[in-house]
Amino acid sequence: MWQKVHPLWMRVGIMKSWPCEWFAKDKKSWADFVVEDILILQYFDKHYTNAGIAKIVIRKTASEVEIIIFSSKIGVMMGKNGENIKKLEETLKKKFKKEFKVTLKEVKIPEFSAKIMAEYIAQQLENRMPYRKVAKTTLKKVMDKWSVGIKIQIAGRLGWTDIARTEKFIDGNVSLQTFRSDIDYHYLQAKTKYGVLWVKVWISKWTIYQKTTSKKTKATAALLG
Repeated sequence: MWQKVHPLWMRVGIMKSWPCEWFAKDKKSWADFVVEDILILQYFDKHYTNAGIAKIVIRKTASEVEIIIFSSKIGVMMGKNGENIKKLEETLKKKFKKEFKVTLKEVKIPEFSAKIMAEYIAQQLENRMPYRKVAKTTLKKVMDKWSVGIKIQIAGRLGWTDIARTEKFIDGNVSLQTFRSDIDYHYLQAKTKYGVLWVKVWISKWTIYQKTTSKKTKATAALLG
């Protein structure tokens, strides 16, 4: 038998940082903070499906909650003169009874975000595009940005057949067994007319072999922020 682990959580503290940064004084406040984080993330998943959000970091202090949004569509998120951000802060304040501060950061290479690529695949599948064409187009888009590798898995009634199956598309090297590789992973559902399709995306950005990284790796890390 073999078991699966989450590619992101197993690398927290090694290649990844914590998505939620706060400290709790006791067990009750810890549980409340966890539930609050889940509700905040669910709110963004529901209302900002196609906003190009790659990652959300939640930081909590004694006075306010800071939300850092990494998005490839800064103009769509901000609106005219930052009106959308102000409305978002007011909505979150009414919903959670706390002060919120929303900060936007630009994702300069959207193809390196597994979440953005998974949303692109799901949107194309919901528009009844052929899944093989969508997968191969996504592979090419990511590999053209000098990624180490990408793996896509689509499961469900592919091609609108009666029997569900799973197909994988791989390009490059996606090493999930080593902590040296920086893996970005995301999964979601594509709700089509003929049923639900599961979409999983693994993107390997780079692999560190030595303590001192090369100039190319440092340049890529600077672009990703």
